[in-house]
Amino acid sequence: MNGKSGVGLSRRRRRIRRSVVWMGLGGVALIAGAYWLERSRNTDLANPEDSVTSQFVHSAERESAIRYTDVSDQSGLSMRHGPGARQRLLPEDTGSGLAWGDFDGDGDWDLYAVNIPGSDPTEIGTNRLFRNDGGRFVEVGEGAGVADPTGFGMGASFVDYDGDGDQDIYVTNHGPNRLFQNQGDGTFVDVAQAAGVDGDAWSCGMAWGDVDRDGDLDLYVCNYLAYEATAAEAAQAQTSEFGEASVPYTLNPNAFDPAPNCLYLNDGRGAFVESAEGCGVLNADGRSLGVTLCDLDDDGWLDLYINNDVSTNRLFRNLSGRTLRGEHRSLRFEDLSPITGTADPRGSMGLSVAELGHMSEQYDGLPDLFITHWVAQENALYQSQRYPSGMFEYRDKTRQRRLGEIALDQVGWGCALIDMDLDGQVDIAVTNGSTLEEPKDVLRLQDQAMFLFQAQGQRFWEVAEQAGPSCARARAGRGLAAADYDGDGDVDIALLENRGELVLLRNDTLTDNLSLSIRLAGPAAQLLGASVEVQVGPRTQKLWLGGDVSYLSGHAPELIFGLGPQATADQVRVRWADGTTLTRDGVGAGRQTLSYP
Repeated sequence: MNGKSGVGLSRRRRRIRRSVVWMGLGGVALIAGAYWLERSRNTDLANPEDSVTSQFVHSAERESAIRYTDVSDQSGLSMRHGPGARQRLLPEDTGSGLAWGDFDGDGDWDLYAVNIPGSDPTEIGTNRLFRNDGGRFVEVGEGAGVADPTGFGMGASFVDYDGDGDQDIYVTNHGPNRLFQNQGDGTFVDVAQAAGVDGDAWSCGMAWGDVDRDGDLDLYVCNYLAYEATAAEAAQAQTSEFGEASVPYTLNPNAFDPAPNCLYLNDGRGAFVESAEGCGVLNADGRSLGVTLCDLDDDGWLDLYINNDVSTNRLFRNLSGRTLRGEHRSLRFEDLSPITGTADPRGSMGLSVAELGHMSEQYDGLPDLFITHWVAQENALYQSQRYPSGMFEYRDKTRQRRLGEIALDQVGWGCALIDMDLDGQVDIAVTNGSTLEEPKDVLRLQDQAMFLFQAQGQRFWEVAEQAGPSCARARAGRGLAAADYDGDGDVDIALLENRGELVLLRNDTLTDNLSLSIRLAGPAAQLLGASVEVQVGPRTQKLWLGGDVSYLSGHAPELIFGLGPQATADQVRVRWADGTTLTRDGVGAGRQTLSYP
């Protein structure tokens, strides 16, 4: 964000700084020894400096069939984010996100979009809940009780937190968060305070999952800054120069202390117990914006990867279920960031997870990470490497995959790892939008066009301009959430602009490729964190339900796999959150629901 430190820090210097941090972590010495022993056996690890340098490619060097059309107006989606004039305060530039879910249980995806208030008390920015009626949307937020007119909205997620079969909504705010419990009749009641998950911090990203495997969903919440600046202070603040822009301290996250995060453990009776410090995941120096709960090491337990802003990212491995001298550990995490190559000190915003086996020489079944960053910092693609000992690491493949230098001028936010053309290769969608102000109008932020990266072989090609004018249009993008909202088998994209519009991009890609859409049914705690593998010929694809978290947003809980021209997947394998597995052979294209045994 504005005024971030380390913008000009070279990759080599960043690695040196990471090494210094690692050297001070005596508590991981034994783990580090095993890691370096494994690493020494593999001489092919890619260093960022040795990678193939990407070119400044702003359009594909070959023809792309990917097409997206803006259907916001005709579908009934109408919302203006951020009423009133901008005040040059960081919270208003940070939000907001949006989330897909099925709150009424009719089988199609509804959309919840988060808003912020204006500077005047009369300028109320209410959140919106759009009910999907066969591809047309009707706004029902106020009547449903989820408009949150007093909130300062950041992010949202749909989740069946109480396991009663319908989807509730959790909203993070600059201020108390909301947990809207679905009453089953089209209305919701805020139970955040009673459940103990309201908080009083500036909260941003969140992730749900059963981290202790006790049969109910727990919640991890990212808290950003201890921010207390006012509009009056912003108007009087001295500014620092960044290029042609003058930035007041009220827009600089380095000017404020970080806020510790929260891990809320579900007690199974409708309440949560905050346990971050005791479990080792407080991340008190983090300035956190996003988080995923995903089984990163494939041991059957959910781990944490946290995106921090102007602070080092964190990878916390869940130690539950492991033994030490024959005794079972209680719920506890260890920080493996330095030795796994993920202690990224840049300004990290968006986060997506998928297995990019088609980009690797060998499929390893572990999640790969895509992370969006601030201007001049490039985005990052970390591809996993599994070792026989059970250790793992991530290699920075950003430049080799042509994702690096093209992003230097952009500020990346929401993102998704999705197969846009259904060819069996995962593509990448990113919404961009600067936090730097227009030089001639400091109350406006600079707009930027989004990225659509199409996978072709072992590289990506940026095709947004070819995809249509709605993709090439510059905007102050923030949230991005993917869903097949119209049920035609391909992946559509919703975007939310900061102080702009809610945008729905319908996938109109020119292809005869087929897809397999997987919905999982069963206890809520078994769904989030579950993985699905689809094998078509020699290629295996793998996605994690709830792992791909974008920025302050939630994708629809449906995993869509491209089959190419094939009408049938050879095999589908599901591993539920508790380790239970399900295998189906010869699964036909279309939408399939697989139920927990």
